[in-house]
Amino acid sequence: MAWIPEMQVLEAERVRWEEKRATLPATPPVQLTQRLGWHSEYSTSADKAEWVELNLGQAQKIDTVVLIAPPPNGGAVGAGYGFPVRFYVELLGEGEDHERTIIADFTEADFPNPGLLPVVIDTKGGLAQKVRITATRLVGGKERFFCALGEVMLLQGNHNLGARLEAIGPAAVRASSSQGTRPDWGRINLVDGHTVLGPPLGTRSSPALGFRSKPVSEVRATSHPWVEIDLGQVAIVDEVRLFPASPPQFAHSHGYGFPLRYQIELREEDNELSRVLPSPQSGSYNAVPGDNVVSIIGGHRARFVRLNVLEPHVSNGSVVLAMAEMQVWSDGKNIAPGSDITASDSTEAAGWSQNALVDGFASGAEILDWPAWLAGLSQRREVEHQLAVLEAKRANLTQHWQRLGLGLIIAIVVLGIITALIWLQRQRRTRLMEMERLRQRIAQDLHDEIGSSLGSIALIAQDILADDKHARDDLAEIKTIADETVDAMRDITRLMQSERYGTDDLPTLLRENASRTLRGMKHTVSIDNETQTRRLAVDRQRDLMLMFKEALHNITHHAEATEVAITLAQDHHDIILTVRDNGHGFDPAATTTGMGLTNLRRRATKHQGRADIASSPQGTTLTLTLPLHA
Repeated sequence: MAWIPEMQVLEAERVRWEEKRATLPATPPVQLTQRLGWHSEYSTSADKAEWVELNLGQAQKIDTVVLIAPPPNGGAVGAGYGFPVRFYVELLGEGEDHERTIIADFTEADFPNPGLLPVVIDTKGGLAQKVRITATRLVGGKERFFCALGEVMLLQGNHNLGARLEAIGPAAVRASSSQGTRPDWGRINLVDGHTVLGPPLGTRSSPALGFRSKPVSEVRATSHPWVEIDLGQVAIVDEVRLFPASPPQFAHSHGYGFPLRYQIELREEDNELSRVLPSPQSGSYNAVPGDNVVSIIGGHRARFVRLNVLEPHVSNGSVVLAMAEMQVWSDGKNIAPGSDITASDSTEAAGWSQNALVDGFASGAEILDWPAWLAGLSQRREVEHQLAVLEAKRANLTQHWQRLGLGLIIAIVVLGIITALIWLQRQRRTRLMEMERLRQRIAQDLHDEIGSSLGSIALIAQDILADDKHARDDLAEIKTIADETVDAMRDITRLMQSERYGTDDLPTLLRENASRTLRGMKHTVSIDNETQTRRLAVDRQRDLMLMFKEALHNITHHAEATEVAITLAQDHHDIILTVRDNGHGFDPAATTTGMGLTNLRRRATKHQGRADIASSPQGTTLTLTLPLHA
């Protein structure tokens, strides 16, 4: 439909938005964290007002307010979980008679769900002691409405004033209501730095992974590791930011090497007592940050900044301290790059080094400033919304033209059907006569040709048996193959005639095939008595048996296993067949050919089922799940 003028206009606009999106930061990988954010109580009305308020303690200049939805894990289901449908944001002054300034009002129409991207609101240089977000329409349904936020950032230049509230404690964050179980949900989670976005990273790859102490056995460890930055001169330390390490080999362990408990110590001189900064963990519970940035508020003079571990991270039985980057902010700038680093000890290999602690890179990429990065992601959210609107318009336009042509199409189809019916009626009699003649001919050929040939084979075999005793083994093998063929033919015949697969039922066939294929290998077959295999459709029984045979074939030919455990059970409305071996395993994601994995998944998907494969060097587990009903 590219010839339609309206469609051409939409396509040109889509191209412009796509070009705009290409200039913006990419959507970062989802960061998982145990601390999800703030969650209101449930209401029976979508129009109940719910609010949350951040109190800075005194009036502060705020450049932007950033709203981020909770991460889609734990109690949060789906991207943009709980983000208010309609809301407004206001700045409040000091005192009881404080001045109110609304900086964003989205109460006239539903706000598009932001998903995993931030909503950045410009305050136009506003001055405020408090920031309040009020939801006027909640999300949900069936008399169960609520709102939720993952993080609220109050940016002043490169600083997030919200991080200071975590040091103050839960009293700095008020809400109309709050529910949920800690540490997942809580008001203080709005300013804990745990977000779905993770650290602000660019596209330039990092030359190093960061700093890491030498791993020491947990049993033999006698002291805790530490690392220290020498700024070269005394400066006001406004904030210390810690970027957890994220090496590729520990991608499954977010926040690798980040200490469970620690403290930041400041000293002006090398031999003086240290000043300990307040812990960034607020409330009555702690939670590791994963890959998120940790901000520790300072406000003191220092030349030496030390991270001292109180309770270390333990990885694979070894005590280790790892950190991708350690920033020291003073007067709006990070003054740590190029500083001298000392440590209790250091790994100087495999991408780790002391100097990498202040090189401006996280473990994967360069570190960007918060304001520009967040603003770019917010623009990306708006661009993607516009692209979604254009796609909806294009779909509506397509449906419009489809409806216009529907009448003509129906007329053509009806005329074609009438013509085809007339032609089919004329051809039907001719085909019936041809089919009857073909049936008679096939029956005659089977009787004359195949029957005669089988008789000849029998006579020849009889002569050989009489004359040559050494041929008995070969003939016995022929007989075995013939018997197996007869059995297979009998299964097919019974399937066609009685709509049952095999000689008895599915469990019997499973046991027989397992005994035959796994001959000489230790194996068990467990059948749940509650399993109702007769309710499984015939074609599904057939495909389940074919997948089972394929699995046993893979074990005998590839796994080098010595034991196999087979279970058949029923879960709700599904039949579940599990085959587990103790072989050497393989990587399912890296296997693209052989072993029938594609056929297994294709057959399962054909019946709206699943073929799940979990493999490790200790063995492989195949779980086949097929629904009892279509």
